[in-house]
This record gives sequence, C-alpha cells and structure tokens, in this order.
Amino acid sequence: MKFGIIFYAVLGLLALFTGIYLLQYFFILSIIFFIGAFINGVFIHKEYNIHKKDAIEYDEKTIPDEVIVKYSQSGRIIAIAAYSIFVILGLFFLSVFKFQFNGTVIFILLVLTGFIGYFVFKIILEIKKISKIMISIDGKGIQIENRPKYLWNEIQLEKIIVKHLVSRESKNDYRPEIN
Repeated sequence: MKFGIIFYAVLGLLALFTGIYLLQYFFILSIIFFIGAFINGVFIHKEYNIHKKDAIEYDEKTIPDEVIVKYSQSGRIIAIAAYSIFVILGLFFLSVFKFQFNGTVIFILLVLTGFIGYFVFKIILEIKKISKIMISIDGKGIQIENRPKYLWNEIQLEKIIVKHLVSRESKNDYRPEIN
C-alpha cells in the first residue's frame, strides 16, 4: 500500500519542483509540470481509496435495487489533464514560433492548430463522459449506455466464449475453446 503512495508522492514532488523552477523561464511550459503534479495527486488519492476499501464485505441486504456503473471520475480527470498537457504544448510551440509567412510556415501553423483543436475536442468529449452511465442493471433488465434496455425474459442462450489464440508458428494448433 505504502509503496504506490510513496512512488506517486515522489513523482508529484519532482514535477512540482520542476514546475516551480521553470516558472522563471517559461511560464506556459511550467504549467505542464503543475498538471503532472496534480495527476500524481489524483493517483495518490486513488491508491489510498483502493487500499482503504479492501476489507468491505457485501451481503444481500446492502445491494441496491438498481446498480449504475458510470465512467471513472478519476480516469476522466487524468485524461482531461493529459490532453491539457498537449494543448499547452501546442500553445507553447505557437508562442515560440517566428511568423514569416511562406508555404512551410503556413503548413506548420495549420498542423499546430489542428493538433490543438484535436485535443480540445478530446477534452470536451471527456467532460461529457463524466456523468454518463456505462451500465445500468435492475430487476427488469440491463441497459448498456444509450442502447435500449434488454429485459431479462428476452435474454436467451447466454454463454461465455473463451478463445485460446496460439500463433501459427507454435507447435500447438489454433483451436478456439467455447464454453
């Protein structure tokens, strides 16, 4: 338990001190390291919560009538922070860029603008996923994302398919096993 927390704390402190050091040279670049320190803080919180909840046992009385599984909030926060790093890198390269309009400069400007636009779009998609429901299970049936609900009486012949894939160069034959 303590190793993961210590590891992320050391990485977070390194990122924080690097960001503070870079404040005097490149403000935009230092923000990337502050975001890295923030991401490590989220990892520390996640690691602490995982180990804190290890001893929880469930019985039938504590299970709710409906189980709703949403996208991980910490995962979305980490993805947004990571995409923000790429947006900041694109803005940094735009701010350092010398504008002398010729064919190469216009091409690089378009690539950088597309790079920034792509990651802004990814950030918007991640923000929309924060409150989105992945799976909803209740007494009537199961619903996956925005698809219609599958009622329990309509689900038939449910089976788990297991395939053992072996490369063709191996001595064993390729035989999928179906349960």
